[in-house]
Amino acid sequence: MQYFSPGDIFRDISLILMAGVIFYSSLLSIILYREWYKNKSRKITDIQLGWAIFLLGMAFNRGAFILADFFFITEPWNTFFIKFGYIGLILALTAFFFAMEISLPHNTRHMFFISGLAHAVLAAIFPRAWLEAIALSIAIIVFIGVLLFLNFTMKNTSDDVRKSIKTIIAGFLLGFIGFILASDMAYNNLGLVPYVIGELLLVVGIVTFGLGSLYSPVLEEFDWKQKLVELYFIQDGGLLIFHHEFERTSELDQVLTAAGISGIQSLFKEITQSESGLNIVSVGQFEILFSHSKTFTSVLITKAPYKILLGKLDEITQIFEQMFGNIIQNFEGSLSEFSSAKELVASIF
Repeated sequence: MQYFSPGDIFRDISLILMAGVIFYSSLLSIILYREWYKNKSRKITDIQLGWAIFLLGMAFNRGAFILADFFFITEPWNTFFIKFGYIGLILALTAFFFAMEISLPHNTRHMFFISGLAHAVLAAIFPRAWLEAIALSIAIIVFIGVLLFLNFTMKNTSDDVRKSIKTIIAGFLLGFIGFILASDMAYNNLGLVPYVIGELLLVVGIVTFGLGSLYSPVLEEFDWKQKLVELYFIQDGGLLIFHHEFERTSELDQVLTAAGISGIQSLFKEITQSESGLNIVSVGQFEILFSHSKTFTSVLITKAPYKILLGKLDEITQIFEQMFGNIIQNFEGSLSEFSSAKELVASIF
């Protein structure tokens, strides 16, 4: 873009806004990384870490552009910092793509991740004149990929978490528009004013994204399927009605486990003189969630007590009651009568 003369008011405004993008991106990246690191079950493929790396890449990108646009305006340093900025952001996006594609139910065959690596290589070897086309291409891929991820997250979260996703989507869209307007291609075709507006939208978008992500467990709750362990339906007398194993656990007798859970619940009801029964119990690394019907209790063993899991447990309890309520009242121990519950579990979980 055009070099600003020292003392130019637009130079100062642009520099302040770009510095704002660096500051808020770096701050949010550090916070997200800290939250990820504190999680005992963290994995290198967690989307929370992917977001942190992406935001760090955005900070590097704007920092490199500041050096190129305001200080190192002669070659070869100008092109070096421009390329450094593009490659840094593209590699950060590639890391995010890797985590995103593992989370998505779509079989993308890591095409987003591969395309990110390809764009980083192209940005490194192609002449500067091609960088605008590379930036436009990766921007389109980012737009498609992130919207796929956010759409998936919207469908797999609930209540306040879903509201925060809307804030994150708004922040992403504002930031995306801002990034496009603050590009060299937009500056060369639209001029200075849209460029400054773009930098402002980048700052607003990142701050909005931060508000949506920091005050909600959305970056964790969307992976609720990975937290499922076992599901029990237990008659009030302690007999096992139905059991489903989401992941392989220790070789414990299911019938005895169901009787034990029922006995513990009865004991605590007696101690507390409560008629409602247990709701959530933490045992080591597991969370045991309860939902109660007239004739049975649903018990979901998970690795996290997400609200969406509580909601799904209540939902399947109500449907199970409608489907098998009469059978449960006359239950004599034949589990084959509940074989169709497998389809019900698959439809909800």
